[in-house]
Order: sequence, then C-alpha cells, then structure tokens
Amino acid sequence: MTIGFVGTGTISGAMVEGLQRLPQPPAVVVSPRSEAVSSRLSELYPNVRRAASNAEAAAADIVVLGMRPTQLEEAIAGISFRANQIVVSLVAGLALADVQKLAPQSRVDRAIPMPGIARGAGPILVYPGLPETVALLKPLGDLIVCTAEPQLTMGGLTGFMSTYFELQQTLIERAVSSGVGRDEARKYAVSLLTMLSGTANLTPPDLFDELVAEHQTKGGLNERVRRYLLDAGWFDVPGKAFDEIARLRRENLK
Repeated sequence: MTIGFVGTGTISGAMVEGLQRLPQPPAVVVSPRSEAVSSRLSELYPNVRRAASNAEAAAADIVVLGMRPTQLEEAIAGISFRANQIVVSLVAGLALADVQKLAPQSRVDRAIPMPGIARGAGPILVYPGLPETVALLKPLGDLIVCTAEPQLTMGGLTGFMSTYFELQQTLIERAVSSGVGRDEARKYAVSLLTMLSGTANLTPPDLFDELVAEHQTKGGLNERVRRYLLDAGWFDVPGKAFDEIARLRRENLK
C-alpha cells in the first residue's frame, strides 16, 4: 500500500518521518511542495519518493491532504480521486462533508496529529476512523478515535502548546533568579516537567484524580503554591482563553 502526501508541510513531514521509523515502513510519495521538506525526506528515507506533481502523489492508495486551508484549492486543482482510494484530510477546519465533496467517490477521514508524530509521540485525533486510517496512525502516537466530529477540537487544547513552553520558560527564569546557572535551571525545569508528565502517563485512569493529593503535603510548599494560584483564579484563565478564541472563530465564520 502506497501513502501519498499532497502538501508536504511541517505536520505532513513529521507524519512521514514517523511512518519511516516503523519496523516495516510503507512506501510514501510526497508532493514537490514544500521543496525543502520533500527533498529532505526523499534523500533521508529510501522508501520515500518525491513526486513531480501533486497529481502524481494523489494517485496513491491512501492520500493525505496536508496543506493550509488557503492552499487547498490550488493544490488539488485538476485532481480526481478514485473510488478505491482513502483520502485523509489534515486540513484545519475542513469538515468531513467538505472532504467528501472533494473526493465524492472515495472513502474519507479527518486526522489531527501533533508534531511529536515524527518520533511516535503525542495525541492523534481521527474521525470517523476508517480501519485503514486507524491501522496507519495507531503506531505513531496515542490515537483517539472520535465518535462525533466536534470532538476533534478537544476544547481547543491543541492551542496550549506554546503556552506550555512559556510556562516552562517562566520556571527556568525563576530558578535562574535563585542564582542557578541557566543551563542547570533549564535541565532541572525540563527534567521536573518530564518526570511529572511520565507519572501522569503511567497512572491508571482510576487513580488519576489522586495525583494532586499525592504530590503535596499538608502545609507544604506544593500545597501552598497551588492554593495561592487557586485563590488567584489562575486555573480558570486557560478555559477563559479557549472560550474567547472559540468565540472569535465563530464570529469570523459568520
């Protein structure tokens, strides 16, 4: 089975890398744009071939649409998808019904991977989750098959990535202010956050709600810091930010 990528941007490129790191990597055909990414992938992996055109990449068994919404019309101009193809859209905001209009004879899916897919890490959302798409994506991260299309937004949580790194930087600066060297502060903050993330990842679902209590002692530093932030409304702010962005998006669609 051949996987074709029409549009080879950051996420598509990461997905190709993840596929090629599998024990038995599939044959992949990437469209010529972006030139830098597609050339690098074809030079790096023997199972990846750089196509001469988008139409050539779109002749694959599974076709992944991986361009920006504004580039979609130009990228698929003149391409007719076949009845025996699967078309998986990574295009932000493109509804499943619209994907089906682009490929009326094909079976279609939507997927939302994260950059970590390149190393087999991070969440991957898919809807409705065709068996072939699930089989393709399952080894590449933590796959979640949504039961309804609106679930693909996950409440806007994908918009938290740069905020996470801003928080990380804040912790690093706090450590530096105590007189620690920047390299040591960075190592400590990253190690601390990685440890906590690993703990969460290894915790069974039925014990997940106990993590807060397990990581603080009564009257201790952790409890006092958390209480201060709770009283300041700090944990309410992300939800307000997600709500505001969602509102602005709805306004832009009107």
